[in-house]
Amino acid sequence: MTAALGLTACNLLEDPFKVEPPAECDVASQNQFVLDVMGEFYLWNEDLPDDIDISVYESPEAMVSDLRQGVDRWTRVSDKSTSDALFMQGKFVGLGYKTQRGADDEVRVSFVSDNSPASAVNILRGDVIRGVNGYTAEELDADNSWSAAYGPNDPGVDVTLDVEHLATGEVETVTITKAWIDIVSIPVASVVTSPAGSKIGYYIMDKFVETTKDELESAYSMFKDNGVSTIVIDMRYNGGGLISVAERQINLTLGADHNGDVAYTFKYNNNYSDENRSTKIDKRSNSIGSDIIVVLTSSRTLSASELVINAMFPYAKVTLIGGPTGGKPVGSKSFEFCEKLLFPITFRLTNAVGDTDYFDGLPADCHADDDLFHQLGDPQEGMLAAALNYLDDNANCAAQPQPAPGLPPKLMQLDSVGETLLPNPIERFDVDSW
Repeated sequence: MTAALGLTACNLLEDPFKVEPPAECDVASQNQFVLDVMGEFYLWNEDLPDDIDISVYESPEAMVSDLRQGVDRWTRVSDKSTSDALFMQGKFVGLGYKTQRGADDEVRVSFVSDNSPASAVNILRGDVIRGVNGYTAEELDADNSWSAAYGPNDPGVDVTLDVEHLATGEVETVTITKAWIDIVSIPVASVVTSPAGSKIGYYIMDKFVETTKDELESAYSMFKDNGVSTIVIDMRYNGGGLISVAERQINLTLGADHNGDVAYTFKYNNNYSDENRSTKIDKRSNSIGSDIIVVLTSSRTLSASELVINAMFPYAKVTLIGGPTGGKPVGSKSFEFCEKLLFPITFRLTNAVGDTDYFDGLPADCHADDDLFHQLGDPQEGMLAAALNYLDDNANCAAQPQPAPGLPPKLMQLDSVGETLLPNPIERFDVDSW
């Protein structure tokens, strides 16, 4: 495998991870390219079988699933144009909402993207999806056909929804059309007042894409102007994204006091251990020096989100409130071929004191349920309220505020129905890979 790559690699003195795509794009050539790249750059390349028969796979997507080793749930092949639109242009195709499934099996909206088809018809956090395209939620559950009911994930596809609005209890039937949505990564950034009167910076961050950088600068400029140094970062739904955005977030949060300190270190397989390197914290004009940080987390808090948390641990009192994170201390470089991108896991990340390999997730210090009966950023919302109470009560975990009487006490089992970020629905839960 190394020899095969040696024949196709280019500019190796400039970039050891630069590889020429295959000359042909038949399935066999694509499969061979994926196998060669995995054998050379994959973090667990030494665990790959020696007897892989590329001819039995009808596509590189099918083959790469079998090549994953051990804890790897993320190595994948994706459509290049879709990935570029998401990560570099800050766009995705969809309806613009996420859901969670409640203990009573209701599918309740947890997040609505700004400027999306869903927001245009006033779908809000807390609303219940009662039916899709003429099928009731019960019928969709019985047939396990939620994804099929939404139809192709292409612009122009109409979807009719039966929506029970939290505010009124009324069921409304609306038809909305899938479209390209410009991502707003930080829909809420504000200075909130704790019950004891302390001023706390709060923002929810939904994605790590190129356009997030300017949103982060704006949020931290506002915190700095208000003299706020204690912050609550809400990443309960953030599955990750570009590592350069994670770097910006760390710089803005810690840069005022830790300029030049190690933020995190990349560690590659034995073939490329000479490429291991550390990234230093950089003080920017909007950087603050936060010593007390609360991060709101759940099992959907993954990869770049976890990188930020782990990198901050050595330099500040960082408290996780909510639930344990998803557990992805590794990342990918991308390799382009035939209008596709291969994202093999190629490195692990450690913080300044060497902590890594949190494949079981980073544990929450204080448990708090996601309270879908209040809007994000509302100081009465369960997870944010728990954070504010914690900061007021000398770092003690207080009992959670209860949702309104008569409503389900908590929602569980995350469900990604309603927003598809990548063509392969199996992978959309982990759309990050740096």
